[in-house]
Amino acid sequence: MKAIVIEQPGDESVMQLGEAPEPTLGAGDLRIQVAAAAVNRADLLQRQGLYPPPPGASPILGLECAGEVVEVGADVSGWAVGDRAMALLAGGGYAEQVVVDAGSALQVPDALAIEDAAALPEVFLTVFLNVFQLGAFPEGGAALVHGGGSGIGTAAIQLVRAAGGRIVVTAGSDEKCQRCLDLGADVAVNYREGDFVAASAGASC
Repeated sequence: MKAIVIEQPGDESVMQLGEAPEPTLGAGDLRIQVAAAAVNRADLLQRQGLYPPPPGASPILGLECAGEVVEVGADVSGWAVGDRAMALLAGGGYAEQVVVDAGSALQVPDALAIEDAAALPEVFLTVFLNVFQLGAFPEGGAALVHGGGSGIGTAAIQLVRAAGGRIVVTAGSDEKCQRCLDLGADVAVNYREGDFVAASAGASC
């Protein structure tokens, strides 16, 4: 299959379109024909040789993707060939195909473009796990998020707002702060210039 391959770490020029073996499908897996893959900071670090993939993971970049299911493992239920899927990966997203445990994949709603779906699993699932499942975000609660303009930050703004909560964010420029406010943040503080503690207290958070 075609994939983005890297012979040695470096800047973006080291990424080349090449050939890679197709991943092997297990009984609990889905094979997805990749339509789009997202770019995460970990991809940038891995490309530079600063973030090695975990043991057993694909050396190909790409921690999330979206596309069409083309093969379903023998033990998998609830999925069929032709379904649209988005998936959280240990690696391998920058390729024509990925194989992923069915538990790490989600159906793509009809209203969501496949390109947008490719950028959802990593940040939205991370926020949902940490804020709502582990953090037990309370009804009517408030959250403080540093780096509100990041992928995690923008996902947190949207999920906290959808849950009826208030959210205070910090960001490194007035432009980023404005984007956070436009997205739904209650308060956005430029941490290079302002005091987020005072702003949080003033917002009754």
